Amino acid sequence: MSLNCVFCQKVVFGSSGQTVPGMGPAHAYCYQAYRTMKRTFKSMDITQLTDVELADLKDLVLAEENDRKRKACGGTDEGDIELF
Repeated sequence: MSLNCVFCQKVVFGSSGQTVPGMGPAHAYCYQAYRTMKRTFKSMDITQLTDVELADLKDLVLAEENDRKRKACGGTDEGDIELF
């Protein structure tokens, strides 16, 4: 019985292999390339977002980065988060 990578169809064996839930056996590097090309983050496929949703996500990330920078520089926890 041979186990072929679901991405490159070559035989998977040894420590370079892993099982991708819902897909099957894969080489670790093939799966990493797939995840990079698919543009997912913590199981969230960002290619499926609308333009408005993507813009909202970008605003949230920028607001969080600004808040963390402010706190790291000794800022207080008072008031609203500065967006930009």
